[in-house]
Amino acid sequence: MRMISSIPSVLATACAAVILTTGMASDAHAQAKQKLVVVSWGGTWGDAMKETLFKPFEKETGITVELRPQGSMMDMLATLTAQKDRMEADVWVTGIAPTLLADKAGLLLPIPRDQVPNAASLPAGMVGDKYVALWNIFYGIAYNSKTVPFEITDWKDLLDPRLKQKVGVPHGSGYGGKFILLQSWLGGGDERNIEPAFANLDKLKPNIGVVTKSDPDAIKMLTTGEIDVATMMPVGNFLQIKERGSQYKFVAPTPYVPVNFNNFVLLKGPNSSAGIRFINFALSPAAQSALAEKVLVLPANPQATVPAALKPYTPANMTMRVGDEAVIADQLPNWSNRWNAALQK
Repeated sequence: MRMISSIPSVLATACAAVILTTGMASDAHAQAKQKLVVVSWGGTWGDAMKETLFKPFEKETGITVELRPQGSMMDMLATLTAQKDRMEADVWVTGIAPTLLADKAGLLLPIPRDQVPNAASLPAGMVGDKYVALWNIFYGIAYNSKTVPFEITDWKDLLDPRLKQKVGVPHGSGYGGKFILLQSWLGGGDERNIEPAFANLDKLKPNIGVVTKSDPDAIKMLTTGEIDVATMMPVGNFLQIKERGSQYKFVAPTPYVPVNFNNFVLLKGPNSSAGIRFINFALSPAAQSALAEKVLVLPANPQATVPAALKPYTPANMTMRVGDEAVIADQLPNWSNRWNAALQK
């Protein structure tokens, strides 16, 4: 009888063990199947992110990362807006203007600073309530030292009369309007007082030979001799140019080096908690160093290592300047129209 009465107890214990084990397996299975969707560029950029960010993050956390490739950031903004009530993506790599528009459309969540400690190392202006910078792209001057009769070191050197009609400048909205803003800085203004930019443009006009529309445009014009000086040249692009001859030089001029950055935003997707973990991981010095080396940009985290190929062109005392991106995004259409109209006169 004792044996018979003990059977229910044994069965209950066994069943409890099975239930507990099944529950644990289910939790482990759910963790293993957890997925993070990141919207960013494909191609070289996407491959670099997969190698330096996605795979190490997956190994560390067990969370699978899927890349959703984008083309135009504004086209992707339209897509995400259409998906607002059934958002599938969690993190988006974009720019400040689309970020501000996405926030107005109600697509974004705040990025909690206390859960992203690596963001504390980023410079002021590169971290907001709903964005953190991923990488920096800085701009300088590329020129042909065989045809430019002096060494360029300062932005004001562009006004030298020996450069008459030899300088290429970007159109109004090029590089996020940073060349216009630079001209304002040089005249003592800023994004809230842009008038000095147009006063400087009047002084620069005699030396402007062409208005460039894109990076390939500027590269082609410099290397074919249509211009001798290309302004707002990303240093990564210059690395392509220098292979064509030692006469091509690059300088990050004084007193300011304009910077643009791409940034992370946290979408109202199904896995925002994993998105926060991923953003913090991607801002770590090790991840930043690895990614920057692959795509030849400056890491957003100053504790990371500058890519070896960029070090000769990145002065240690270089003064990078960003500006108030919200004001820039709001004012850029007006700046651009006015700039383009002034160039046509």
